[in-house]
Amino acid sequence: MNEKNDEKLPNENDQKPSKPKWWKPFWILIAISMVGSGVFIYYILLHGEFVRSNGKRAVIGGEVVPPFYNFLGLDKRNPHPPLITYDVFDMGSEMMLPKPIKQEYKDVLASPPEWAKFAVDKFGAECITFHSLGIDPGTLDWPISKSKKIFEDILQAVDVPVIIGCSGNKEKDVEMFKELAAVSESEVLMLSAADKATWEDVIPLAVKYDHNCLLWTSLDLNNQIKMNKDALELGLPKNRIVMDPTCATLGYGMEYSFSIYQRMRIAGLLGETDLAYPISGGTTNAWGAREAWMSEKRMPQWGLRKYRGPIWEIINALSLTLVGLDLAMMFHPIAAKHVKEITAQFFAEIPKVMEDKGYYDWVSARIKR
Repeated sequence: MNEKNDEKLPNENDQKPSKPKWWKPFWILIAISMVGSGVFIYYILLHGEFVRSNGKRAVIGGEVVPPFYNFLGLDKRNPHPPLITYDVFDMGSEMMLPKPIKQEYKDVLASPPEWAKFAVDKFGAECITFHSLGIDPGTLDWPISKSKKIFEDILQAVDVPVIIGCSGNKEKDVEMFKELAAVSESEVLMLSAADKATWEDVIPLAVKYDHNCLLWTSLDLNNQIKMNKDALELGLPKNRIVMDPTCATLGYGMEYSFSIYQRMRIAGLLGETDLAYPISGGTTNAWGAREAWMSEKRMPQWGLRKYRGPIWEIINALSLTLVGLDLAMMFHPIAAKHVKEITAQFFAEIPKVMEDKGYYDWVSARIKR
């Protein structure tokens, strides 16, 4: 018999190798994403914290090495994994929400306090972002007092930190921040956000009531540095600054965000004090991509929307955590849950692929199945 025919043929009873986790290739991206830093001597970055009056807190930032560099020893590990905050909207039942979102929150959309409590109780949310869209004259033009009442009810409903989001209407937002920052003076929360049109009004409110302030810019490193400096000049403490250089979504400019986040994080670690602050990102923006929300009837070749949408948001968030995202503002609860679980594994474990070969040999390492 031919030697070739002597080879053992696979048997259907043979045990098949376990299917690798779909996110395992992210370990390679972790190594690639930060290879440009070039050295292993880093400065300690500033951290930020959100504190409820009941003592419950959430901490972000404080990095000493690039994200998920867990192989440098226990004395050189980042202290805090990325924090996931769950979005809650004041006019949820009246918004045009993607169907996968509605299906998860269908019983609580009409009540923001119940929505927030549901996110905490069922999905383990450690932080909530309350978006006050109804005050915008372009939507429902609610009075600030209504937004204030909803916010107070949310603070009563949950014991985790709550970020104060805005509507996008500059005049109404400043008035809203005045009211909501005042009623939460006993807490250390965050005003989200101060931008080039409102920073002179919003930052002093954060200073007065001792809140964090999200400084939002539009994919411009120099503008971010300038706003950070301006915030310090207005008296905002360094440990109350959180940066947001804009999270563009997958397929619509995410590579620009990836590059900006990467440059900011590496610069901070290498001693650029003007960029040594925690970084936030609105990964909820992923739902602005038609690939995330469009129905199967219109695009059957794209697959099921109930999976496609959350995966779109997961990829957005995970990609940016590789280059320094400390705070991910997320919409779909299952997407948020998966990002939290995956980053926890990245944060806690040394990957097998690097353990076998040594992390200096990651280029030639093979992923074992």
